[in-house]
Amino acid sequence: MANALNAGRLLRSRLATLRPLGMAFGLVLVVLLFLKQQSMAQLFAGVALFLLGMRYLEDGFRAFTGGALERWLAASTDRLWKSLAFGTVSTALVQSSSLITLLCIAFLSAGLISLTAGIGIVFGANLGTTTGAWLIALVGLKVDLAQVGMPLLVLGVLFERNSSARWRGTGQVLLGVGLLFLGIDMMKLGFAGMQEIFDLSAYRVGGWQGVLLYALLGTLATVLMQSSHATLMITLAALGSGQLDYGNALAMAVGANLGTTVTALIAAVGANNAGRQLAAAHILFNLLTAAVALSILPLLAQLVDTLSAWLGIMETAFTLKLALFHTLFNLLGLALMLPWVPLLVRVLARLLPPPTEPVNDELAGRPRSRALYLDGAARLHADSAVRVLQQELGHLAATSRLVIASALYLPSEFRQDMTREPALGEVLSVPPLAEREDADALYHQHIKGIYADIVDFIGHLDCELLPEQQQALMGVNLAARDLVDAVKAAKHLQSNLRKHVESPRPALREGYRLLREQGRLLLGSQARQESDSLSGAADQQQSADYLDQEQLFRSQFEQRLQQQLRSGELDGWQATSLINDLHYLLEISSNLRAAHDMIYTRAALTAAA
Repeated sequence: MANALNAGRLLRSRLATLRPLGMAFGLVLVVLLFLKQQSMAQLFAGVALFLLGMRYLEDGFRAFTGGALERWLAASTDRLWKSLAFGTVSTALVQSSSLITLLCIAFLSAGLISLTAGIGIVFGANLGTTTGAWLIALVGLKVDLAQVGMPLLVLGVLFERNSSARWRGTGQVLLGVGLLFLGIDMMKLGFAGMQEIFDLSAYRVGGWQGVLLYALLGTLATVLMQSSHATLMITLAALGSGQLDYGNALAMAVGANLGTTVTALIAAVGANNAGRQLAAAHILFNLLTAAVALSILPLLAQLVDTLSAWLGIMETAFTLKLALFHTLFNLLGLALMLPWVPLLVRVLARLLPPPTEPVNDELAGRPRSRALYLDGAARLHADSAVRVLQQELGHLAATSRLVIASALYLPSEFRQDMTREPALGEVLSVPPLAEREDADALYHQHIKGIYADIVDFIGHLDCELLPEQQQALMGVNLAARDLVDAVKAAKHLQSNLRKHVESPRPALREGYRLLREQGRLLLGSQARQESDSLSGAADQQQSADYLDQEQLFRSQFEQRLQQQLRSGELDGWQATSLINDLHYLLEISSNLRAAHDMIYTRAALTAAA
């Protein structure tokens, strides 16, 4: 996971260094186009408006999900057919299969949906892209969409300026639809004007060379624009204006679907193994569908002609026939892949198993710890972001307990299984000097990296948060800080423990043994609470029982110190060291309990609500 995150960061940094050069080149190209070729400039301006409209549409629909998304997903994806319908309808509404795929990877990474449901949503999203082709073929090339789009833009700007998230989302949806309409109209004008400059139909390529060439062009166009809808729009506009041959247009439509695999591939770089499983399924679906569709392209074209005649579509209505073809080859992909979904889930789970938390493992020799659950795709939606942060908080808590146990020189048997109750009369031994680990080094190796990833993830969230989600993120921040403070308190405690754990003075040595015993009791109590998956009431009762025991221990420990001071077993210097370290242990307890309440108690209450 850490290697994938580092690879994602390296890729983003390299792209960031190339971005200024690309922007400068694009600016020069746009200026030259507008000065020299008005029709070409209109075409590219239409593509830009279309992509901008899709961005507004995506942002607008994100505002409507809110905190109910988890329950909605659970109800909509508990069967494979429901997942297919969910993917198809959501893509038809948002008009972006790439967005649905990215969100689906985020939901799966966050544990909001199962792998089977995720595969169903992604397969359905491919079918949902066909609605855009039908909309453009039926309406977009025959109606003056600019006249429809302009009032939508006005309403969208008015609504988008509202402070309410729902009204702002409505405005963004209206702006998105309006810009889509203007983009389609602009592309039509661009292709119409290009006929005066040169005729693309003169450059038709026949045979398998043409099929492969235009499939490659469709793939490259989708990769560059990150939108198969935009590629289909260009294809349909070129086909409608007579600039593109019908056979070549079919191959380009297949290439447009194939190009969406790059989006999934990029998302998989920074995702956890669950996200990679889904990305792999998406890539396999598109590769197999494209390969089969291209290999039987003449047969599919004949089937389209037959169905067109039966549906009353004219022989020369190539744009409608292209939309029909696009639907058919996506249905072909579903027919090929759906019977194998159970097997595919098992194979992917075996090849890319989910990450495991090394909770009961030794820290010594382990590579530097980083986040297990955080990935870039989860930032797209508030629900998935909150869920993966809560999962990562659990990972940080487990690692923090291991570091604290090591700082207190607790035996390796306990660190391997903190839930084990100590045997009656079991004496807490001191590990050999070679096995004692430095808490400061462990903090920098295993705590700071996870905490830094959590802070970085929250700082780069790319979604609008509801008040309860903002409160949840604030709680995650506070709980993570509590865990870090608990480890730092253990570092301070270890500085004295290192000197006195084998002190020749029995009272001092016994005092630190008692502190270590109490630390073992604290860590074991928390580990058992989490492993037992207790109800809220039982969990609170266990916490209350431990607090009572802790207060008794504190009282008895302080009384013992007073007696040892009076008897001369300890001097003032040694007694203050023990008092300070008692308070460090109480600080560890307080911080761990505060983090535990945030991670488990509040999470249980949220799930029940």
